Amino acid sequence: MAETPLMLKLEDVELEALYEKGNGREAVLLCHPHPLYGGSMHNNVVSALQEIFGKWGWGTMRFNFRGAGRSGGEYGRGESEARDVLQVAAHLSNLGVKVIHAAAYSFGVWVLLKAVELGFKPESFVLVSPPVDFLPFEGLKIPPKPSLVTLGTSDQFCTVDSLRAWLLDAASEDTVWVEFMTLCDHFYWECEGGLSEKVSSFLAAHFPRTRE
Repeated sequence: MAETPLMLKLEDVELEALYEKGNGREAVLLCHPHPLYGGSMHNNVVSALQEIFGKWGWGTMRFNFRGAGRSGGEYGRGESEARDVLQVAAHLSNLGVKVIHAAAYSFGVWVLLKAVELGFKPESFVLVSPPVDFLPFEGLKIPPKPSLVTLGTSDQFCTVDSLRAWLLDAASEDTVWVEFMTLCDHFYWECEGGLSEKVSSFLAAHFPRTRE
């Protein structure tokens, strides 16, 4: 099923988005990397994630943060973007989605977890390369929901040790599945296939009954 272009009218801004309905019951909200460094919903990692979830039968909603692409507004240092995540989630609910999952890459992980602090409660998380050494992740928590965290061992914005140290405080070992990818850096060029395999294995282990 093809994605449908949308312009989401939020409280103070209009955001460009792409929506795929999927099974109509479950959908994934996707957050992209840093807009000040060229990040958008068309990023290679975000596109790979959208394809994986679409094949799984879930709907997807990826959108450009304010100031990116055709979205209005300006960069909000993560604060405005976190509030936007809540409003996009509310829009998914208004479309009839009963279960919302979340996936994010890089800066998007930071924003997503800030949205969790504001009350966002997705049923699962796929967090690709949290830039722990680049943005302030102190105090941000991953809720006790099925979660996958991936990191390339050559990541420029988060070392393996930094990720492990953050996860000791941020997550429960019982719910978080961590995957390290060798010969992969922060940008996942030519590593998208390996990432897809990791996410598919995570979905098969935790959500086998939702696949169509």
